[in-house]
Amino acid sequence: MNGARAWLGVLSSATGAGILLQWALVWSGAFPVAESVPGFRNYFCSFVTADLWLVVASALTGLFVVLKDSRALLFGAALGSSMVFFGLYALTFDIRTGLWFDFSAGELFGKAVTVYSLLGGLLIMVLSWKARDTVPRLWGGA
Repeated sequence: MNGARAWLGVLSSATGAGILLQWALVWSGAFPVAESVPGFRNYFCSFVTADLWLVVASALTGLFVVLKDSRALLFGAALGSSMVFFGLYALTFDIRTGLWFDFSAGELFGKAVTVYSLLGGLLIMVLSWKARDTVPRLWGGA
């Protein structure tokens, strides 16, 4: 397995596992979501279905990397671009509400997720592109 594919598999798997862990902690009450600005809890909890897509894309990317299937590149690009979208959306929300300048422990976690979404998403897209020639072509051709 080349370096790009290995990193793609690790990052995609870690992303999916991290999202599942976060929601398990939220729904169990171990990670309470505070109403830091009006409507924040509803905003945060509205991401459960979008995060489910990230988990599916993460799992499929990791699975197809292990299987050396070129669909890993497709799902890696989908995962990375979805993460960047989420990161930009969260960053804009935080700036507009002033939360970007709140450095409480809960908000620092949120900032870490936002930065990971932006940088990790870009990295996953780059790794998907770099790994494009390391798996058989999906539709044949040169």
